[in-house]
Amino acid sequence: MKKLIVIFLAIAFFAAASNAAAEDVMQRTLRDSLYGGLIGALVGTAVMFLTDDPGDNIEYIPTGAAIGILAGAAYGMGTSMVQTSSVTEVDGDGVSFSFPTVTAEKIYDEKLNLVEEIEKIDLVRLRF
Repeated sequence: MKKLIVIFLAIAFFAAASNAAAEDVMQRTLRDSLYGGLIGALVGTAVMFLTDDPGDNIEYIPTGAAIGILAGAAYGMGTSMVQTSSVTEVDGDGVSFSFPTVTAEKIYDEKLNLVEEIEKIDLVRLRF
């Protein structure tokens, strides 16, 4: 299992990404790793309290956090490396369907004078 995780992380690390998107990839990976660690620690704590003797199973908390950090990093890197695709693409040759991808986009709001990050899903892409 450890070898599989190392291979997966190595492939994700060396996957091709543009230099312009490198900051976004690292930001998303760090954010997802932190959230994964927090959620993993909470799940580890909950599982610890479900045992007969919680005091003997306190190691569930850091184990859950470590698994959450690894899962969050893998998720963050995986979603950052995916090309934007829509659910349905229509071109001259036909119609193709794919899994929807959530993309994040930064938009400057002039009225509020701040940058907001919105997430969107492209449902249909038409090529002329």
